[in-house]
Amino acid sequence: MNSSHTTPNGIDRRGFLKLMAAGAAFTPLALAGCGQSQPAATTEAATTTAAADLSGTHLTFVGDDAFAPYRYLEVQSDGSQKVVGLDIAIADEMANRLGFTYDFEPQEFAATLASVQSSDTSFTMAMSSNPEREQTYDFTRGYYQPLVGVLTMGDEVKTIDDLKGKSIACTTGTVQNKFISAVLPDGDIHTYDGGDQCLQEVLAGRIDAYLCDGAEGQSMRDANEGLVLGFLDRAETKDYVGVYRIMATKGASFVGAFDACVAEMLADGTIDGYIGQYVGEDFKWGDDTSASGQPTTGVVSAAN
Repeated sequence: MNSSHTTPNGIDRRGFLKLMAAGAAFTPLALAGCGQSQPAATTEAATTTAAADLSGTHLTFVGDDAFAPYRYLEVQSDGSQKVVGLDIAIADEMANRLGFTYDFEPQEFAATLASVQSSDTSFTMAMSSNPEREQTYDFTRGYYQPLVGVLTMGDEVKTIDDLKGKSIACTTGTVQNKFISAVLPDGDIHTYDGGDQCLQEVLAGRIDAYLCDGAEGQSMRDANEGLVLGFLDRAETKDYVGVYRIMATKGASFVGAFDACVAEMLADGTIDGYIGQYVGEDFKWGDDTSASGQPTTGVVSAAN
């Protein structure tokens, strides 16, 4: 499925889940030329070189379109639906700066991994790296530092100990899934193909807690009365849930250019602007982006 992409203006997170629907038809939009944001002096040459490498390239962005605030469907004034969100805004800006075009292809999380692995012109976003994934995929440096959220219809969950004795839902194959399986190996853990399924289990009272991305949980809480959202301390999750990166199959030629562009947009404040718009001021990087790290081994970036 293709999608048109333009950077959206204001966003009201309330009602995100009501706007999410699979199967909408989109029209691809070619994005080319230079972005209007002013790059930092230290990375300007890097991105100029990278842009020359990607000019005229056509790629596919694969990912869940029911993953607010990163990617979700928004109803337009003419009744059509368009995929928008933090990841789309960043991808659009990279396309503008680097001169490539892309289509968005919505897929469930598990299918996304297989699709990206099998294509050297596909990428996805909001992915944490780990040694297992790095055997198959290449990653840019991080563009966003997440929190792990816990959605319940009862008391606020703030620690791993608070989860003991509860039934827990998470999306199959996510870092949250791997995290909770490691720290509570005997826990009552249930996995589902998508976050919306996990949410419905909690709302129906069949599951006690949904372990999710913190910003996704924030959007779900805002759209559903009665939901309570707690955040786990990064000290408890840091060994399993890292920064969100752009991911492609190992050896994909465009990852180095993407990484240089991410470095530029972190330095000039563009990414923080989008984070403030789609996620919230409290989630911005601010003056310290050191936790974004570096691209994974084997990725050659002119920004390094």
